[in-house]
Amino acid sequence: MPTKTVAGRTWHFSHSVGHHVGPGGFVHPTSVLATPDNIVYVADTGAAEGYGRARIRKLHIEDGFIDDFGTRDLVWPEGLAIDHLGNIYCSDARTHQIVVHDQNGEEINAWGSYGAEAGQLNGPSGLVVDNDNSLLVADTRNHRIQKFSTDGSAIDSWGTFGDAPGQLNRPWGLTIDQAGDVYVADWGNDRVQKFSSEGELLGQFGSTIDDGGQLTRPSDVAVDSEGDVYVADWGNHRIQIYYPDGDIICGLYGDAREFSRSAQEVMDVNPDLVAAFDRVEPTELVSWGHFERPRGIAIDDQDRIIVTDGTRGRFQVYAKDKDYIVPQFNL
Repeated sequence: MPTKTVAGRTWHFSHSVGHHVGPGGFVHPTSVLATPDNIVYVADTGAAEGYGRARIRKLHIEDGFIDDFGTRDLVWPEGLAIDHLGNIYCSDARTHQIVVHDQNGEEINAWGSYGAEAGQLNGPSGLVVDNDNSLLVADTRNHRIQKFSTDGSAIDSWGTFGDAPGQLNRPWGLTIDQAGDVYVADWGNDRVQKFSSEGELLGQFGSTIDDGGQLTRPSDVAVDSEGDVYVADWGNHRIQIYYPDGDIICGLYGDAREFSRSAQEVMDVNPDLVAAFDRVEPTELVSWGHFERPRGIAIDDQDRIIVTDGTRGRFQVYAKDKDYIVPQFNL
């Protein structure tokens, strides 16, 4: 089990789920949502028709695929969020809408229209429900964050296009911490910005200079129970981890060195695939375990970090170990 220990923190790689083919896989996973009952929802952009259609996949974090929904109503699913009643919200970047499903996967609402006026959307992506049960939306191509009631009524917004502190350039993912502060993956500005729940700028981090904490096109952000901040560094194929004040701690690069359970099931019934993998150099197999365009990140109530590995068609899971003691060796 690959383990990384830095600054008194330890992360163990746990496992991966999914692959590109078969009933347990993904075409191109984007956002991920984790619930307290070990359920994971993944937005899968898919293709235009057939098996690869756009959908939301419901899975158990350990055991894999449970169900699909949204195949009739979604075109390009991007963001996911869950409200206090357990309803699932998905932003559709192609139709400029927010589509709502209940816990059984039935569509119960859809709202939003294309435009730049208050309450309108242009390519919405990241979603999060705040402590007041309001829905925050990364209104990506309008370069702002909008706040809505869960029935779609516009409440507030902040952000204008630019690269000055507090301005945004195609914001993508977003999350809130335990204090209710909002973190935004400011994709076009290669940074993360932190705002109060009212939109007041509280800080920013990430840069394009090679200082260890740089970001290139960050796509999503999450915060664990201890306040550490995780950023899907899409352009650099890694997860960057920061202290709450924005100083860099370390990075995770992907450790899926073995097939997921569903991928192994596909291999077991396809001897041609087995023969093909037997011809692959071991060093190349290691590289296939790394992240490639990690898109979404979520952290559950056990501080398990779930990362959608976009180009690889899977998600990878790490566990933060708060009680880990570094082994001592006598030489």
